[in-house]
Order: sequence, then C-alpha cells, then structure tokens
Amino acid sequence: MDPETKAWGLFCAAVFLWMGVSLLLGAREHAASALSWSSGEKAVDPAARRRLTAFYCCGGAAFAGFGLWLLWKLRFDPRSLAALLPRRSLGRGGRIAGGAFFLLSGSLLAAVKAAAGLRRGGSSAPDAGLGLGAASESFGEKAARAWGWVIGFVFLAFGAYLLRGRGAV
Repeated sequence: MDPETKAWGLFCAAVFLWMGVSLLLGAREHAASALSWSSGEKAVDPAARRRLTAFYCCGGAAFAGFGLWLLWKLRFDPRSLAALLPRRSLGRGGRIAGGAFFLLSGSLLAAVKAAAGLRRGGSSAPDAGLGLGAASESFGEKAARAWGWVIGFVFLAFGAYLLRGRGAV
C-alpha cells in the first residue's frame, strides 16, 4: 500500500474512532438535548432518555469499532483495503484541494472550540478550552472537552500532510 493511501486510511480510522468516542462520552448530553428539542415544553420521560442514551452509546461503539477495525486492517491486511480503491493517488490538484479543505476545516473547528471556551469565561488557549483547571467538572466532562480538540488537530495534521506531499506546493 502506498503512503498516501495509508495516510487516508489512518485519517478515516481516526475520524471514525473520534466520532465513536465522542458519542460515548457525550451520550447523556446528546440524548437530553435531542429529547428536549423534540418534546418542546413537555416533560421528558426518563425511560425514553435511558433508551436514547443507550442508542447513542451503541452508535458510538459502532463508530469506534469501525475505526479500530480500519486501524487493524491497515496494520495487518492493507492489501485488502487497497484492492477496493479506484486509483492509487489523488494527483497534484487533488492534494492541494484536499489539503486546503482539511486545513481550513481544522482551523474552523479549533476556532469554534476556542470561542466556546471564551463563552464559558476561559481564555482562548487550548488548555483553557480543555477545561482541565475547572474543579467542578467531573472526569467525563473534562475528557469530553479535551476530546473535542482532537478532531481539529487530526484535520490540521492531515491537511498539512496532503499539502506537504510530493510536489503539492
């Protein structure tokens, strides 16, 4: 498997793993938000909240499992994944467009995360956005906040990789 295809596989695995862990860490909050939005001003049934939380956890486990499966396939059987691809490379234009897209997306995600930290009264530094200094937060809340920075960094790193590649810039 060529390095570019392996990089795409690693990127996809990282994104699926991130989505799964994100859903697992925030299942309760996602369920509460979805139920309050759909019910309007009516009271939310606790059993419905538990069922939806379980559904989010199952979805998170499926996404994370797929990401781990991709990582496993890339490590132990990369030829089976490479056989499914229509072509071997993006080409110069594709690398430039993809790199610019992922750099812009990663920058946007980091900016949104930093702005959310400012709204909470913290500074714009990633450590403040992580919420590691807040004593009133549980470990799960701190982990969920820190995990939010991961996807932005993955997008930035992959965009830089694409732009840095063979003759892209």
